[in-house]
Amino acid sequence: MDKPYPTAVKNFCNSSLLHLYISCAETSRFVPLRKRNECLIKYLKPQLVKTEYKALKKDIKTLIIGGKKQTADLEKQIIKLRGMVDNFDNDVENFYSLLSVFEDELQIPSSILKNPKYTEQICISEQCIDEGFDKSGRKITPLRFTVYSDRWPMIEPLVKQHGQFILEVKESSDSEAIMFLHDK
Repeated sequence: MDKPYPTAVKNFCNSSLLHLYISCAETSRFVPLRKRNECLIKYLKPQLVKTEYKALKKDIKTLIIGGKKQTADLEKQIIKLRGMVDNFDNDVENFYSLLSVFEDELQIPSSILKNPKYTEQICISEQCIDEGFDKSGRKITPLRFTVYSDRWPMIEPLVKQHGQFILEVKESSDSEAIMFLHDK
């Protein structure tokens, strides 16, 4: 992921909507909702393989599947998605998007408590989350989390790509690491 998640979402939504509006402008007739959805689905499918939208793959698949439903309004869903990232500049959202990158890229889930059914996971305590952010969602202290996986060294490049935080590895062994996220 070359761009932070919110920027990639904005670019994706803008280009998708622009494609739709240009396609609709090419005809002098009214374009019904079903045809608008078909146009968007045709445009969205190739976006799945673009590296710039790699972090959005799950979102794009959801849009494609949802857009095939009879009552779907794909244009409205894309506008809604675009609106959601307009308010994305809060550290809580950036942190959760980073956790989702870990899950998408490394298939390592995150949770508040260590779950025995997962051999690999990222755990961050509820207290750390509560104390780490103020009421407006701004990060006020470094965020401490533990990675239970021998693939913990793969996290640092993902944090750098995400671009919102700096990673510090406090303690580590072959199979786990205690890490802190600091402001950039």
